[in-house]
Amino acid sequence: MIPVRAIALSLLAIAAVTSTGCSGGRDLDYKQVEAEELKRQNKELERLLHEANTRKAGNDIQAARSEGASKKDVTKAGVGAGVDVDERTRETVLTIENSILFNPGKAELSAQAKATLSRVVATIKEQYPDHWVRVEGHTDNDAVTRSKDVWKDNWNLSGGRAQAVLHYLVERGLPAKDLGFAGYGEQRPVAGNGTEAGQAKNRRVEIVVLPKIAGEVKVVADEKPAAKSDKKPVDTKGIK
Repeated sequence: MIPVRAIALSLLAIAAVTSTGCSGGRDLDYKQVEAEELKRQNKELERLLHEANTRKAGNDIQAARSEGASKKDVTKAGVGAGVDVDERTRETVLTIENSILFNPGKAELSAQAKATLSRVVATIKEQYPDHWVRVEGHTDNDAVTRSKDVWKDNWNLSGGRAQAVLHYLVERGLPAKDLGFAGYGEQRPVAGNGTEAGQAKNRRVEIVVLPKIAGEVKVVADEKPAAKSDKKPVDTKGIK
């Protein structure tokens, strides 16, 4: 359907140009129409791919559950290849290497990144509804050189990448009120930076999923009232 519409629109544009003469203005109008149609096609293709990846993640999650897999293994099945799953105290951490998400020095998501993140979104919705989600960007210790005009340092670059992922998660349906991001630059390595393999591990984005615990808010709210003493005041009458 999409190619047919594109061809039809292109033919109409060509007919309009040839019937009125190929002036510079007409040529520019045609190019603008063509560019807009390509953008629309790309957007539609992204939507269809997102839906396909969402279905695939859902099917893989159900299959893992039917086999009696642990929650961690069900999550691994949902997010698919290229995403590591780690369980920490109260947190589930989904780690994606930058080679999947970004080109060197860039913060624009690749097509592969969007496919991977579509599965991540589907898995979070299915496995961790009503959770906090924090997106953390990390780099290796190499200074920014290729894109120094865009990113001042690794702090900026890691933060920009975390924001790019966050915006995609929101675009695909995770509640904005539940999300946050942080850029840590090179300050939290998971491997040594002395080798290329170590640096590759350090260049990553971590999506940290935390449960919302209602009691935590109540505890904080009750801290001040709890400080009041239940003891009766001492009668100081007659005491000098």
